[in-house]
Amino acid sequence: MPNSLIIRLPAVAGDAVEWVTVDRSGAGVGTPERGQLVDAAPFALNRKLIILVPASQVLRLNVLIPLKGNARIRQALPYALEEQLAGDIEKQHFAFGRQDKNGLIPVAVTAKATFNKWLELLAEHDLTPTGIYVESDAIEPIPATIKVLLDNDQVIILNAAGEVTVADEPAMETLLELFLDQQAAELENDATVAPVSLIIYCSDQAYKRQHVLWERLRMRTENLEIKILPDGALPLLANQITIQANINLLQGAFAPKSELLFKWEQWRFAAVLLAAFLVLNFGYKGAEYWQLSTADAALDAAAAEVLSQTFPGTGEVADPWNELRSRLGTSGATDIDERAGLTEVLEALSVAFAKTPGIRMETVSFRSGAIDLQLIAPDVAALDQLRQLISTPGRFSAEIQSANPSDDVIKGRMHIEPAEES
Repeated sequence: MPNSLIIRLPAVAGDAVEWVTVDRSGAGVGTPERGQLVDAAPFALNRKLIILVPASQVLRLNVLIPLKGNARIRQALPYALEEQLAGDIEKQHFAFGRQDKNGLIPVAVTAKATFNKWLELLAEHDLTPTGIYVESDAIEPIPATIKVLLDNDQVIILNAAGEVTVADEPAMETLLELFLDQQAAELENDATVAPVSLIIYCSDQAYKRQHVLWERLRMRTENLEIKILPDGALPLLANQITIQANINLLQGAFAPKSELLFKWEQWRFAAVLLAAFLVLNFGYKGAEYWQLSTADAALDAAAAEVLSQTFPGTGEVADPWNELRSRLGTSGATDIDERAGLTEVLEALSVAFAKTPGIRMETVSFRSGAIDLQLIAPDVAALDQLRQLISTPGRFSAEIQSANPSDDVIKGRMHIEPAEES
């Protein structure tokens, strides 16, 4: 699996973007970089591209919709959330993830105009992402834990219920105090509620700036842990979004047009193998059909040869098998075809007589799968040559039972039967 390039778009158009390359485990390959999107574009070559968009521009909600099937859920989402949204639902883009064990569906809502701008910006630099995710989805929720990402002047808070709040840094203290008050009230009313812990991700400068607040909050939590981000928030976000992506915003009307092409790239080798198999299979079937057609024609020719040799003067007939049945007194096609090895013997006779033109048949008789021939040959050597041509190890055995001189020819009798299996 190729490495992934994670690009984080800024909240303000024109500001620097951030990017980092990670392996399939989410570990960084090289250091994070900042610059313009044109600078990041070359790193996307031969890599899976994932885009992180600002949490401040995507609303994250959870909604209960008692429906099954993605199409039905997608149709119901705007109306289920209409009262919680200030804007026109027709101008919003809705994406959703998997339903949790409580039946809640995670939903991401952003303005279509905003999403279109992101897509246009990426298209300008020939960037085709496989996934676009809101950056708050790259913060892993932990039960009974409040997570805080303080990055520049923005704070993303993931409360103990897994709900996302995005605000400016000055509002952080008020929000955290509110969440801790709610948790304390729940703990007081329900002894089964676990005490809350607090995990804070920030830069060294932000830690120093807010260290008084951290120490005060430490007294209100079960545990407080501060994790310094020396290279900024991107390595943390890139690691988590690679391991456990949540809601891919490329859904519905914004589903990538190149999705089929992307899948074709994944399945191209298998498709080539399948095509090769079909070509070989049809080629084999075609060859098999040709062989059967050739064999059928050869059998017809053999029947015609036997007919002409056995019954001189018959002339050319359209159906030599039917004529043979008539001459031999059989009642149907299976009377001849079901005799053991008869068609094969007739084919062998046709070949043998073609190589010994001086011999002709007077009579043919069939008994218990064996064939007896009355023959007229120029000499005994020709008769023996015919026997040798008919005799085939594992198929037929031919025996000259008599060879009597008559005028200038030899009248012979030959017995042919299928060879015994060894």
